[in-house]
Amino acid sequence: MRPLIILSALLLAAAQHEPEWRAAAERDVLLRPWAYEPRTIRLEAGRPVKLRFVNQGQATHSFSAPRFFRTARLRGRDADVGRRGWLRLRPGERRTIALVPAPGRYAARSANVVQRLLGMQGEIIVN
Repeated sequence: MRPLIILSALLLAAAQHEPEWRAAAERDVLLRPWAYEPRTIRLEAGRPVKLRFVNQGQATHSFSAPRFFRTARLRGRDADVGRRGWLRLRPGERRTIALVPAPGRYAARSANVVQRLLGMQGEIIVN
């Protein structure tokens, strides 16, 4: 009986630390030809947020921020982005990534060198 009580207490404690993803603030990040909008993404450290990435271009675009994604706490189904450090979207595609960001300044840029040189880069500031 005692092990069951201890297990229940541990499960309850773990559940209390899981962010309430449904209540997370939502922010749009637009991937346009040669630019991200907004160019500077400002987030609050430790507060859950859903970043909705939308490719508004006619070509495939990527958003690469390895250090940002690897230091953030990502929702389980978004863990692949944390491992890779980037995401790629086809024209018109959308993807929402839920995470709890860690404080810091992070570079964001296209994985495509030509797009990056033409201005597809930005910054993520988490305070």
